[in-house]
Amino acid sequence: MALPHPNISPIPNNEPDAVPSLWNTRYQEIDENFADHESRLAARETELNNARGGKANLAARLTEMDSNIGATSVDMQNATAAALKFALDQAALANYSVRALREQAQQEGVVTIKNRGIVKGCSVSKSTTAARNLNITSGVCFANGRAYSVSDGNNAASVPSNIGSSSVVVYAYLFQDANGLWRLAVTPIGTTVPDGAIIIYNLTIPANSTDATDPNLTGVAMTDVRRIEAQFPQLLNSPASVSPALQTLGANDYSLSFDVVSADGAPCDSRHIVVASRTTNGFSVYLASAADNVVLRWRASKLNN
Repeated sequence: MALPHPNISPIPNNEPDAVPSLWNTRYQEIDENFADHESRLAARETELNNARGGKANLAARLTEMDSNIGATSVDMQNATAAALKFALDQAALANYSVRALREQAQQEGVVTIKNRGIVKGCSVSKSTTAARNLNITSGVCFANGRAYSVSDGNNAASVPSNIGSSSVVVYAYLFQDANGLWRLAVTPIGTTVPDGAIIIYNLTIPANSTDATDPNLTGVAMTDVRRIEAQFPQLLNSPASVSPALQTLGANDYSLSFDVVSADGAPCDSRHIVVASRTTNGFSVYLASAADNVVLRWRASKLNN
């Protein structure tokens, strides 16, 4: 940028001898040059200060810029990608380990053990006085951790007709009515027994078995499935059991622990849970208690799987 006065005006030869007016013009030109210099110098200083970007000097700013440029170079990008891939691989490995721990090495679950049956009696027979009905003898059943008397009854429950083209299975069971009495009933076709019931017979009804074709249930097969525990609650010959499945483990030398969450009737805790067998894909336990509806939380651990 040029100065306002690149050349100071020479004193003309035709001017009179030195007088203030003769020199003032030159002084003014010199002052204007200095002012111009100051103005441009201040502008450059401002520009340089801004270029520092908050750093103490330009060297520090250039070092920072060099570092930033290096961070976006191809080598740096490759290094960043490699670090990211390594981190993702480590995260995947950690997730796999956690999953393996939860699903295999340390497995948990909750099961309910139902402990119900017959102490004596409660035999069912086909009625000879009413179409498609069942009779039941008196007896004693057990549920909810205690025993109950069961009254006999003729024509106590009816068997549904099967108008289909293939045989079906329904269930004769005992249930506790609103008065606390245990009574006989038969499930409708295609349904299961209600909660709290005690299954005592399976009934196989052939195709086209109706009041008209088979009023005396001649073609209906009755299978006795009563669980009889004659010495309940002191002794259980066929204790209730459950068999939870496991994600297959490498061996069956895993440890098992149990927590009884709740139970009805007789006392029951983890000491009443007995392991009967264990394989790599499941185990069986039986209940050494008269309690019913035992909600059991279990854990299988094999940390070296």
